[in-house]
Amino acid sequence: MCKHISKVSKYKLTDSDLGEPVTRPCFRIFMDTVNMGLYSSKLRQVKVSFDIYFYAKDREHSKAEIMEVEDLISQSFLEPFKIKDGCVVYIDEVEFEKLKNGILNCTLKFEIATEFKDETDVETMKELYLKEEKIYGNKTYN
Repeated sequence: MCKHISKVSKYKLTDSDLGEPVTRPCFRIFMDTVNMGLYSSKLRQVKVSFDIYFYAKDREHSKAEIMEVEDLISQSFLEPFKIKDGCVVYIDEVEFEKLKNGILNCTLKFEIATEFKDETDVETMKELYLKEEKIYGNKTYN
């Protein structure tokens, strides 16, 4: 998410672990929740929620700048969001809230299904040795 916002924006991204004061204008991104659950026998469902805060340059007269950033963010998520090679998601909802002091909060959520290996399908070493004996006879190979 940080790479995406940096790519589409002219504003800097500051570390979300730092406390105030914030050097304006800038973005801060917080990953709020990650929920996982079983989607099917081979897929795990992952839900992720982000809060993206934009701090406008001027605390008092920020309406135009905030509207520009709101449009920039909403347009940037019209295309699928690339998480990594071979993994993209569509972000259905992007919610904006204008806060006090020239701050814009953007909240977005997405879900992905990731494949995982079910341990019940993994053969134990003993089963592998038994198969090897059947194939090669009683000889043992190390």
